[in-house]
Amino acid sequence: MAATAIYVGLRASRALIDGSQAHGSAFGVALAVAGLLVLPPLGMMKLRVARALRSASLRGDAVLTLAGASLAAITLAAIITVAATDVWYADPAAALVISAALGVEAVRIAYRHRFG
Repeated sequence: MAATAIYVGLRASRALIDGSQAHGSAFGVALAVAGLLVLPPLGMMKLRVARALRSASLRGDAVLTLAGASLAAITLAAIITVAATDVWYADPAAALVISAALGVEAVRIAYRHRFG
């Protein structure tokens, strides 16, 4: 999870520094929509099972699944925002927020693993 947080954070920071923006494609939109339809219920089911089994590893996997859903939503919103306006930084800024949330969750899991 920490590696994902770092990767997403670095890519988002690079996009902000370079001034690059999301470009829409039919495949990208379809993939983001599919992610929005599939990943949230899957992540919630994983959380439910993780809670029942008291499994920290399954909980971490569920959080990554929900983060994937968040990234799909951000991607779709960024494509729409960039197409409708010239707010090019919407996608990388939102990805930084997701990166921070993943980083906090990674630290929480590491702390809980280390100290019970």
